[in-house]
Amino acid sequence: MKKVKDFVSNFLIYITIYSTNFLFIMKIIDADIFFDLRSAKDILTYGLDFKDHMTMFTDLPYLYHHWLYDLIVYPIFNIGGYPLVLMFSTTMFFIFSVLIYKTINKKINNRWLSLFITIVLANTMGKYFYPRVRMINFIIMVIIFNCINKLYETGKIKYSIIILISSIIMVNMHFPLWILIPIFFLPYLAQMIIKLIKDKYNIKVLEKKINVVECNYKKVFIITFILVLLSCFISPFGILPYTFPFRVMGEYNNVYIYIDEMRRTVLLKKPVALVLIIITLLTIIFKKNIKLSDLFYLIGLGILGLMSYRNLSYLYIFYTIIVSCILFEDFKGIKILDKIKNNKIIKKINPVPIYIVFIGFNILLIGGIISTLNFKEFKYGIDNGGEPVDLANYIVENMDYKNLKFFNDFELGSYLAYRDIPIFVDGRVEVYMKEFNGKDDIIHYYYTDTPEEILNRYQFDYIITYEGKRMYKYLVENNYEEVYSDEYTYHMFKNKEV
Repeated sequence: MKKVKDFVSNFLIYITIYSTNFLFIMKIIDADIFFDLRSAKDILTYGLDFKDHMTMFTDLPYLYHHWLYDLIVYPIFNIGGYPLVLMFSTTMFFIFSVLIYKTINKKINNRWLSLFITIVLANTMGKYFYPRVRMINFIIMVIIFNCINKLYETGKIKYSIIILISSIIMVNMHFPLWILIPIFFLPYLAQMIIKLIKDKYNIKVLEKKINVVECNYKKVFIITFILVLLSCFISPFGILPYTFPFRVMGEYNNVYIYIDEMRRTVLLKKPVALVLIIITLLTIIFKKNIKLSDLFYLIGLGILGLMSYRNLSYLYIFYTIIVSCILFEDFKGIKILDKIKNNKIIKKINPVPIYIVFIGFNILLIGGIISTLNFKEFKYGIDNGGEPVDLANYIVENMDYKNLKFFNDFELGSYLAYRDIPIFVDGRVEVYMKEFNGKDDIIHYYYTDTPEEILNRYQFDYIITYEGKRMYKYLVENNYEEVYSDEYTYHMFKNKEV
């Protein structure tokens, strides 16, 4: 009977997670998916040649940062278009949410509280789950986090194997983020060293406050860490996974200051992060027996989150996991729930109708969400503006586009590249940085030059832009000939200087 109840409870929990995932997930197609699709096409055509085939420039290097992800999303898109890509994103979100639920529940042993915390986090994380490689990154890093903790506690080889496999997948899935895996080992390595020093010199500072956990399997843990450091070579990138993140940080002020998600985090503009940090600080101050490794994680992830907006997602995930497990590890509400369950009146209630109603409600909820989704909107994709589909059709059908030079704004490049139209710039920022391409600081000129300077520098045949952009305003004010416009406010002008 207990197994049946557990099965029903788990089923209700998982269907609730899936339903709320559908509510919270971003139902858009991010522009970056188009250069992912084009990258996959180029890989299948040219192999991993590390050359850019999308731009009007020649011989620019391209690192294919997430080649494995590109090859995964490419057939999904080709088979089922935007609807199937959305289902893929939802599946990744569901796997992620279940991992969060299981991670927290193993620590606090309370299904419904764990479910509540998972739903709260899902509400915050839903905006990060749309077709980008980071969806899979989140899943891998939660697995890594759990396995490192288990390896430290138990020394079981199976956790080493899972970590190594995950590391190899990560370095091929998105190599600039691979460095997080060895970094996630550091809190435990630091704890191990501090424990040795503490025991050797009989240091008892903050002993009641901070729990410096002993590792009885030091050799296994250290060997696994060394193998992780070497695992990045099972990829086509060589030592790049080590050097690339530091090169990017070194060039931060040069380019990334212009890109929203790469800007420094301003906590006053991110109330969820601010509240979470305040709760964390209060937990550290008032809660006893905090593991030193957890404290290091909280400090490190806090610094990472403050470095740029895009890193906040990792702060949300692991602050929620760590703080929840600290706060509710000895949650007394479990005993209260047990008393409620053992109440004579409660025992007489037949739970079957309740289960049926709850399951039916969730099925109707999912069905309603699916039926109300207008998949046609995904033709244009993002932010009610969308991709220049009709403009691209016009160019492909009416122009000798392979032999022309087009200016395009940053946001439009990915879709035009997907349509095989040679582009000026797109979301692959490093391709256009002189520090990486060794030739021309294209992206810097794009952001800092005046429209006149850009046009004179590159001598475009046609200029593709849209209303609200400084280039559009300049072209209209200087009476450039408009050769195309569409209902989504995209415009193409002929360059009268060429």
